[in-house]
Amino acid sequence: MKESVKATLYGSPVSLYSGKVRSYFIKAGIPFREEPPVTDHYEDVVLEKAGGRRSMPTVELSDGQVIRDSAAIITHFEAELGSPFIPDTPKQKVISLLFDVIGAEGLLRPAVHYRWRFPENLPLVLSHFEEITPKNGPPQFTVAGRIEQMQQACTKLGVTQDRIEFVESLYLRLLKKLDAHFERHPYLLGGKPSIGDFGLIGPMYAHLSRDIKPLTLMHEHGVHVLCWAERMNRPDPGFSPAHEPEEDFLCNDEIPETLLEILRHIALDFVPETQAACDVVNEWIDSRPELVSGTKVERSLGGDAIFDVEGKRMSSVVMPYRFYLLKRLQDEVATSPAAMKQELIQLLASVNMEELLDMTLTRGIGRAHNLEVWE
Repeated sequence: MKESVKATLYGSPVSLYSGKVRSYFIKAGIPFREEPPVTDHYEDVVLEKAGGRRSMPTVELSDGQVIRDSAAIITHFEAELGSPFIPDTPKQKVISLLFDVIGAEGLLRPAVHYRWRFPENLPLVLSHFEEITPKNGPPQFTVAGRIEQMQQACTKLGVTQDRIEFVESLYLRLLKKLDAHFERHPYLLGGKPSIGDFGLIGPMYAHLSRDIKPLTLMHEHGVHVLCWAERMNRPDPGFSPAHEPEEDFLCNDEIPETLLEILRHIALDFVPETQAACDVVNEWIDSRPELVSGTKVERSLGGDAIFDVEGKRMSSVVMPYRFYLLKRLQDEVATSPAAMKQELIQLLASVNMEELLDMTLTRGIGRAHNLEVWE
């Protein structure tokens, strides 16, 4: 590793979660190089240190330390750099944490749908998948195997044929609300990106502002969102002529009304899905009293979450990782002074998300050896 490079990012432009860390490195001024996770060094050295799990992004530091998972990577560097992208004020901090969960887990339906249901996206996607396919990998890690898995994910995430129009409607309404916000503000919380921006850029970059079909939608309905996505991949603030903020979060712990409108819309499916998923995970845990602490948390469980959105029945595969991220928000509210705790609850209630605070698992999720594990 060259001395000028502080980290090697094993990822890909096609990877949702790689986009989160790549943007963070650019904005934090961290020297890095990006490589596909298929090199001999990755196979022989990095993969084992990453807990044996092939996932993007994984980062190798100049001292040989390996960190797997986008949230863990950013947490490491925030601690090292003095938390430059974590708001100091309580309301902005909670909203930032909320968008981190939403970006990682709450927008997978439109992200996967708009990539895999439109053939015009395939030439670029296939090219990238060929670059990240390991040598002599198991069948599920061949190009064909990965594509089959991703296409199946559309249905598993709830984008069945009879729900395509509804999922597209929800996303288009969200895109327009995001556009109204980014027309006024360069980032979610003012003049600099927060942890929430890095969460949101994951689905909004690799899938929704880069693949041809959703990029066309952005040109038609979300040009300011597209400018934000580009801004998130520039080392400078990237303000447009309409923006004249300081390079800082908004003063006085302000949460713009445009951001509250976005959250009210996201709550329509994010809250009922999270509740349904919480119930499924807890039932799964309760049926396994022999579950040993330190057991690896799989990406998904067997059962589906069944929930209603605007009178329409939806179902989705259940992924416990959502609750690993959500607990950060829950802990932040729970440990706040009493008066501020009530204000934070009222803030979440104003966007119909206060119920998230009670959606907790009966077994916690921690990390060991670069893997999420049951506590």
